[in-house]
Amino acid sequence: MSVYDFIRTPFMIQKDPGLYACSLFLSLDDAVIEEILSGSQSKDYPIGAVLIEKGKVPDALYIIRKGKVGIYNEDILLAQLEPYSIMGESFLADASATATTVTLTDVSTIEIKRDQFYNLSVKHPRLVFNIFNINFQRLRNSNDAALKEAHEREAKLEKLVNERTKELFETMEVLRFTNNELSVTRDNLIETQKFRQQFLANMSHEIRTPMNAIVGLTNLLIKSPLNEQQEKYLNVIKKSGANLLVIINDILDLAKIESGKMELESVPFPLIATAHNTQTILSLKAEEKGIKMHAEIAPDVPEYVLGDETRITQVIMNLAGNAIKFTEKGSVTLSITVEKREAESSLINFSLKDTGIGIPADKLDTIFESFGQASSETTRKFGGTGLGLTISRQLVEMHGGELKVRSTVGKGSEFYFSIPYKVTVKPVEVIEGELGDSEKLIGKKILLVEDNEFNQMVAVDTLLDLFPDLKVDVALDGKEALSMLNENDYSFIFMDIQMPVMDGYEATKEIRKLSNEYKKNIRICAMTANVTKEEIDKCLSVGMNDYLMKPFDQEILKEKVLRNALNHD
Repeated sequence: MSVYDFIRTPFMIQKDPGLYACSLFLSLDDAVIEEILSGSQSKDYPIGAVLIEKGKVPDALYIIRKGKVGIYNEDILLAQLEPYSIMGESFLADASATATTVTLTDVSTIEIKRDQFYNLSVKHPRLVFNIFNINFQRLRNSNDAALKEAHEREAKLEKLVNERTKELFETMEVLRFTNNELSVTRDNLIETQKFRQQFLANMSHEIRTPMNAIVGLTNLLIKSPLNEQQEKYLNVIKKSGANLLVIINDILDLAKIESGKMELESVPFPLIATAHNTQTILSLKAEEKGIKMHAEIAPDVPEYVLGDETRITQVIMNLAGNAIKFTEKGSVTLSITVEKREAESSLINFSLKDTGIGIPADKLDTIFESFGQASSETTRKFGGTGLGLTISRQLVEMHGGELKVRSTVGKGSEFYFSIPYKVTVKPVEVIEGELGDSEKLIGKKILLVEDNEFNQMVAVDTLLDLFPDLKVDVALDGKEALSMLNENDYSFIFMDIQMPVMDGYEATKEIRKLSNEYKKNIRICAMTANVTKEEIDKCLSVGMNDYLMKPFDQEILKEKVLRNALNHD
């Protein structure tokens, strides 16, 4: 049953072009809008009905579908809202309404309850951004209207000042009150923006903190004695962790999400090895279903090409993962061939072919849409968000290719595309230039300030693996770090940010106040799982000298230790 089958029910709303074009749904796909509307309610109100009471937190986000409403402060009409306007957004900050909203005509509304909107805004952050833009425009319009009204009243009052002093006083009181209300609205908008930034910061920290332990311990395990199979599996885990971190970084970069920008790398990478690694990862998943995962790579496929290994791996993983999901028996085959060869480049064809359930011909165009799957039954049976094919198509197009599909119901499907790559050779491993610097760390001692037990383990073991003669002391929070710094001499400090008792910001400020000149100016390198620009800027502004993002790459960690312990800028 489609959301367009009914004009008005508690959860279904007829498709309305004006509604789909309203500012709340700016830059959202129809599928996302349909998801939002399918959980909303449609209601009718007579003229004079109170929709939102001043001083109370709205219980829903309202979209005016028909009619007009007025926003009143006492008996003063502050603004009129036309169809497809929104109201009630102050519940985002759990703030009370600053004015009363009353219907000026018979009104039809679409209402999205608070809990539903919170869930939707986490899934679709663009909703919060759109509300911020709507409120910004509304605030600017309200300010313009208030200033215009003030100027008009001022002109009249100048003519009647001697006769109507009392009226002037009362009018000025109303204006002051209006300005106070506008200030509250502005504060609510600021709180909404803070909510968005805090959400990103929290997500960054909560995701990257466990990833630091996974990636770090994997790197340490790889260096321990292993049999061939263990080493193979750990290398797959390491490669998958690296790919996941790149994806997490892009998701958490709000600017890229909002602008739709994603930059592709152009560096040498082993195409054939990448394909085999992907096959190894997916073979485990295929074996669980009792099917086979094959990789057929033509002998003339170049070993190394210039491109973005992470993104092409993401495409293959998405397509092959879908193929395995929809295949109950038989196999999934990844084929890579050279479609066209030139002097310094090759057009590489990628194909993912399965013996699965197939896709109906009338659904082939819709499967590439966001949240699009062949049917609702497919979603119930196999799960998934329906975003994988959309992302894959966009990534293939960014590589200069086009993702296509051919399928027969009951026999299987084949997704295929071609990407032009410049052929290159295996890059020469560069021997580290300043080997002597490592020897200079003999006898050096550093302080690691970190409250998370797993991150302590990863950091200490990795540091000692890289620099066996280095001494590492551990403090659990900023307060303990101050005490240990007063009692010991350290070459530099690795400082976590979010810690109990005293966080990294406060600890750094206190260190910069010490009377001992050396300890006061000791180099401090932040170790942070929050990689937003605001976080990095804040670290540097409180007096830190450098920063290291978690999870960290061992080579970057080594470079940070050498730079800070030897006081290299």
